[in-house]
Amino acid sequence: MDARQLEYFLAIVEHGGFSKAAAALHVAQPSLSQAMANLESDLGVSLFHRLGRGVVLSEAGAELLEPSRRVLRDLDAVREKAAGLSGLHGGTVEIAVMPSPGIEPLTTLVQRFTALHPSLRVSTQAAFTPEEVIALVRSGACELGLLGAASPVNAPGIEVLPVEVQPFVAVSAPGGDIQDAVPLRPQDLAGRKLIASRRGSLMRTIVDDIT
Repeated sequence: MDARQLEYFLAIVEHGGFSKAAAALHVAQPSLSQAMANLESDLGVSLFHRLGRGVVLSEAGAELLEPSRRVLRDLDAVREKAAGLSGLHGGTVEIAVMPSPGIEPLTTLVQRFTALHPSLRVSTQAAFTPEEVIALVRSGACELGLLGAASPVNAPGIEVLPVEVQPFVAVSAPGGDIQDAVPLRPQDLAGRKLIASRRGSLMRTIVDDIT
């Protein structure tokens, strides 16, 4: 079943028969008849009773009349919305984002995006793990996702683009043995008390692996 078949179905009802509907739609009547036969086969019901050269709606056809109109109205609404977004004239971009990337680079990305497209809004939805971000994008709840991961992310069916590599930075009280601008090895943190995010988060997992 597709939108074209529903348009043909409604045209037959509106014009009172196949011949007039075919003329109004500028299609050959055999093509219209075949489209209706395919639709009836897909639905498993007869939409019309054939009476000589004319047709009348069957009980099933009458029941499906309003749902068919509703489907086409919804499709028109989707097309109108897409037309507006394709020109970036308005609307909202939904982004699923994890906590740390939600601070940076999201802040910079949003600033640059809104400067280029001031009529668009950016809305964010919090996600705790890379899997949650991917699920929100895959389900269509969000159009984009921003996540952090210690290794490349594999998400079949979703385009994954690297944005930036972020280093870990250790912050310590002055006067200690950690020196500014000197890289630390994992063993340099062994036995130290660390302030980190809660267990289960990506950052905490990486810190636990390091220490």
